[in-house]
Amino acid sequence: MQPSKRVRLSKEFTFSSQIFRHALRAAVAITLAVGIVKQTTLYHALWVPITVLVIMRPSLGGTLHISWKRLAGTAAGAAAGVLIAFLELPLAAISILAFALLFLIFYFKGRNYLVFIAFLTADLVIVLSAAFPHPWQSGAERMLDTFLGIGIGIGVSFVVWPNFARKTLRHAVGDLIAAQHRHFSRLRKAYFSEIPDSVQLLSGRLQARESLDNCTQKCTDAAIEPGLIPGQRQELLNLVDLFAKLHRILIALSSIVAHSTGVFKGQIEPDFNRLMDTVENQFSQLETYARTAENSLSPHAFNDAFSRFMAQLGAMRKNGEFDRFPLDARNNSSSFILQIRQIGDGLDQVYAGLKNLRTPQ
Repeated sequence: MQPSKRVRLSKEFTFSSQIFRHALRAAVAITLAVGIVKQTTLYHALWVPITVLVIMRPSLGGTLHISWKRLAGTAAGAAAGVLIAFLELPLAAISILAFALLFLIFYFKGRNYLVFIAFLTADLVIVLSAAFPHPWQSGAERMLDTFLGIGIGIGVSFVVWPNFARKTLRHAVGDLIAAQHRHFSRLRKAYFSEIPDSVQLLSGRLQARESLDNCTQKCTDAAIEPGLIPGQRQELLNLVDLFAKLHRILIALSSIVAHSTGVFKGQIEPDFNRLMDTVENQFSQLETYARTAENSLSPHAFNDAFSRFMAQLGAMRKNGEFDRFPLDARNNSSSFILQIRQIGDGLDQVYAGLKNLRTPQ
């Protein structure tokens, strides 16, 4: 193991570490689950600690979020499995059905957790019902074990070092804004480059995507936690949509940059750079606001800068400044300007969303 990794790992062995507290919390929950099932006569009692292990997440919101999906998926799958078992299908039909469900299990794994659990539960109930009498008992036990495991997991998450996702929300939002800012800066540089660095652009896009996924998970988990008022819950979900929209705009901007012929290398370039400086400032100030609650943003800064730029651009077009450029190059630059406008407007909307989140009506 490399020294840096050893140092990083040793720092986690402390009660101040979220990873350490989560490991202890999960250990307490699983131990409690094993102790409880030892006192029961459940035939498939192993499902209880397995459920605890699966649903436990570092944050309370994460545990609650996956718990309701597992409970709903188990209920749907158990009901479907029991109904199919009562049809008393021949063994060949059960084998084909079990194989089809197995395919669906692997297909939806990682795509839709609720549907994945529903198919998994249905498959288990059908197979167990074929091997043992009383088909309803397999479905009922599966449901009871899941309910018991979820109850233990949620209860321990509330009692033992409860960790709320919203406590790390500022950090996640700030990291996302910083990642999108870096990606935008690279796209801006590439637009004026003769040979854009495609590897660096792809790296920036992947980093922005990773930060978006992390922030989306934190916002979704925080929205389900107790302690928030309804308006805040909705604002968190709206914030996720706004950041996802910004990411899509940056993807569109990447495509435009890849086909750019560098139209803005004449007299308009300084004005265009000033406009993009305004966008860069928006990103920087928004990140500061997200991390520290410092309010130094001017909601009209981008609109004013964009209006000045378009006025200058209109005057230059009227004077025939761009007549020497091919039509496809002019169309490309128009698309680029449109995306810049959408990014500026999107950042203003994110600021409004963060402001509403902190001061709900």
